[in-house]
Amino acid sequence: MGQLFIVRHGQASLLTSDYDRLSEHGRVQARRLGEHWARRGMAVDAVFSGPAKRQRDTAALVAEAMHEASAPWPSVEILPELDEHDAFTMVAKAVPRLQDDPLVAPLARVVAVAQGREERSRAFQQLFEAVMVRWLGGELELDEVERWPEFRERVERGLRTMIEARASGRRLVAFTSVGPTAVMLRSALQTSDRRSFETAWRQRNASISTFAFGKGRFTLDAYNTLPHLPDPNDWTFR
Repeated sequence: MGQLFIVRHGQASLLTSDYDRLSEHGRVQARRLGEHWARRGMAVDAVFSGPAKRQRDTAALVAEAMHEASAPWPSVEILPELDEHDAFTMVAKAVPRLQDDPLVAPLARVVAVAQGREERSRAFQQLFEAVMVRWLGGELELDEVERWPEFRERVERGLRTMIEARASGRRLVAFTSVGPTAVMLRSALQTSDRRSFETAWRQRNASISTFAFGKGRFTLDAYNTLPHLPDPNDWTFR
């Protein structure tokens, strides 16, 4: 069986003008992962990353730590299929259309008055999840936003690209985000769309999830692990 290690990007810059930029803490998280793998003698056959800056920079910081330790590490291959869906455009376009929605409307009002980074971050996540429920159910048709079936099919295509082109028994690493991980959980566990995302939303920044593949099988071996961040104070979700 081959192994596919899925790494969520380090903490990004939520509620700033450029979310797609690792925070300083996110950069530390990524570096520590690379240092941990270097100490463990982690050897892989191929490395992939989504095209988002936070995904690429996480991959680059891990590679930097590996190279500084003189550990072998393949060059990263950018795979567009591992990109995240456009959550912020989705929320911005959906909320005005859902002003009477009993799930979305109250949460939008909470976001509007939230104070402080933690409160605002928590309120936005709750609003985002409510909008996502409508998106997953096919209730949102937004010209500017990729539909759920299209997103799912895109990520599944990327997954096939990674594992079908590699012989069974190979070890692969991919740097991506919560959405693509949810699609992979759905494939491995045969869970519903909503349940797959509810699980994926618990994924921490710079965490590792491991899948096994081979002979038509794709299964989950480990989820959301942080061996490189033993102090819970270093754990972040957003």
